[in-house]
Amino acid sequence: MFKFFHKVYCKINRPLCLFLNVLWSEKCCSCRKVYPLNKYGFCETCWKEIKLYKNRNNLYWYIAVYDGPIKNAIHNFKYGKKKIYARKFAYFVYDNVKDNFPEFDLIIPVPLHWRKEFSRGFNQSGIIAVYLSKLFKRPVFLNAIVRVKNTKAQAGLSGKERKENVSGVFKVKRKDIIKGKKVVVFDDVFTTGATTDEIKKELKKGGAKKVIVLTIAKTIF
Repeated sequence: MFKFFHKVYCKINRPLCLFLNVLWSEKCCSCRKVYPLNKYGFCETCWKEIKLYKNRNNLYWYIAVYDGPIKNAIHNFKYGKKKIYARKFAYFVYDNVKDNFPEFDLIIPVPLHWRKEFSRGFNQSGIIAVYLSKLFKRPVFLNAIVRVKNTKAQAGLSGKERKENVSGVFKVKRKDIIKGKKVVVFDDVFTTGATTDEIKKELKKGGAKKVIVLTIAKTIF
């Protein structure tokens, strides 16, 4: 019914209709302009500028270089509250690793402290992890490990400061879930590895058999 009225209205008020089409159209998740988009939410121009990360091993997997369109898209997702991007990021990650990713049992996203999650309105890694669990057909556990201290943001800190900032801030709540399991820890961006390494340490102490880190992007220094 809406489409019928939309067509009729276009014939009598074309300029306004074009304006509404632009207003309602999905925009590139990086440049935020209205163009034809691929399945990951990027326009052709931004897509061509994305640099895939080549150097991977069985324990650390990064999909792209944290720069340009990927950096912009992640920023828009986290701070522009574009939760709709989560599904697109999940497909971007999955399609780039599905053919050779190691076997694993479950996914755990990097947790936020409850105050930060409340302030932001969502855990960006948690939302993407939920979609990834459906694509990989593996369970996701959002509270298997929690952040017990509300530390300052890692951005702007040196490698040493980052490591000190996250020391002792994570606690495993569900050892029964991770014991003897191969666990994927998912985060949006890998910088120095301080956060994911701290989580890996706690999961191994809690009985995890193997811990694999998977992120959308990695910072290149």
